[in-house]
Amino acid sequence: MELRPTTDGDLPALHAIFLGAIGSVFLPHGFEPPTPTLETFSNLQGHLLRTGTSIVAEADGRVVGYGSSWVRGDDWFLASLFVDQAAHGQGVGTALLDAVWTPATRRRTMTDAIQPISNALYGGRGLLPATPLLTFLGRPQIEAPLAQVSGTADLRRIDELAYGFDREVDHLHWSRHAVRTEWPDAYSYAFPGGEIGPVAGATPAAAAAALAAELAAAAGAVRVYIPGSARLLVEVALAARLRLAPVPGLLLLSRGVEPPTALAPSSYALY
Repeated sequence: MELRPTTDGDLPALHAIFLGAIGSVFLPHGFEPPTPTLETFSNLQGHLLRTGTSIVAEADGRVVGYGSSWVRGDDWFLASLFVDQAAHGQGVGTALLDAVWTPATRRRTMTDAIQPISNALYGGRGLLPATPLLTFLGRPQIEAPLAQVSGTADLRRIDELAYGFDREVDHLHWSRHAVRTEWPDAYSYAFPGGEIGPVAGATPAAAAAALAAELAAAAGAVRVYIPGSARLLVEVALAARLRLAPVPGLLLLSRGVEPPTALAPSSYALY
């Protein structure tokens, strides 16, 4: 096995590995796995290639696994780690994790709760489950809060308060693929397929109001990820009569990192 940096030409192989790996986890439990299109997958992975660290594992000239991470300031995030089923048990996952484990003060990742092997691997590195990550689905039934007036947001200030680090380079990516709405103390993104997020606020109340406004403006079914620690946002999603997806996620955090309270993340890979 050899490790090397990922290239744009690897993206179809990475997409196939992701679909196979995630399907092998979800389908045995009777759950429908995520099935992003190659275009959607490549848009996100391409951003990670340009702004993070992405490594593939090759065996006999064939890509058998990949991992990616990104660093913003002193904060590190494991964006992906997937291995072809035929290569399981050969140390590929550990080697990839070592390759993308770049220096950082604080670490995070998001996983599916039904990933026992991966969650144990990350736990051994000090990334422990801190809060569930809930996926809410459906057509919102909610009216926009009357006091919520759009304005101009200080994105850097909001990100420092909601995330704990700057997301400037990621705003460039999100803005190319989604519509951003701003308020003085919050912002939200809505994607064409109904994905909502990130939604972030300077306070939990500001983030919850932004989510309520975004849900009220939705023309159809939506999907939004909300940490259980962001209680006010969970209350908004429930009030909008969204339903919970059957497979919860986990937000894994290193020591000293607090669970978010004013944030609905964008995705498992970009947080």
